[in-house]
Amino acid sequence: MKGKRRFCLYKPFFFMAILSIGVAAESCQNKSNPELAGAWQIDSVFDFYNGFTFMDTHPTPREVHVYQADKTMLRRGMGEEKLYYYELDGNRLFIRDLPNSAVSNEQEIVRLDSSQLVLRKNKKPQFEGRNQERYELRYFSRVKP
Repeated sequence: MKGKRRFCLYKPFFFMAILSIGVAAESCQNKSNPELAGAWQIDSVFDFYNGFTFMDTHPTPREVHVYQADKTMLRRGMGEEKLYYYELDGNRLFIRDLPNSAVSNEQEIVRLDSSQLVLRKNKKPQFEGRNQERYELRYFSRVKP
């Protein structure tokens, strides 16, 4: 009798644990498949190099990146348009000049919601040495194409 009673007491906790795991898995799945499609205009660029920072709040030109459902990205700026091909793998964004060519640009999606996109690109150090960190954050706002 006591054995059955203990099982009944633990049963709700077991179901809560299963439910929590399911909710966590669903939330991870949504983050790995972001809604990138649409037009994004660059707002600002943040540069970090070994503790030194610079924030450009008026980048020129104000590029617009248009991500389309067919995995193409059109970059508009300085009166030019250039077509790229993109691929998503979790929060990684890979840009190629041609389909099936080598990756020309790899970035991490730091933030993506209905109004803002933040991309991080690791850069090579300018000087020789160990323990150097250099990256760039690009902030975009959603715009109408």
